[in-house]
Amino acid sequence: MVLQKLTYLLTDRYGCDAEDITMAASLDDLNITDEERCDLAALLWEMYVPTALPDEFPPFDTVEDLVGFIEDQMG
Repeated sequence: MVLQKLTYLLTDRYGCDAEDITMAASLDDLNITDEERCDLAALLWEMYVPTALPDEFPPFDTVEDLVGFIEDQMG
């Protein structure tokens, strides 16, 4: 379920191809720029963490990192 929601977000907002989005895919593989990574991290933080944005986000290098972050926040 988390991967499906993330796939929608990555395809809709960043133009990624859905078939390229796997747990093992790196954000580099998906052509997510550094600026887009910051935007994505801020968006996920706002969606899943009920506190102010941090000064620095945890590193997100793969789709698995993103899914893990979301699942951790969902408890």
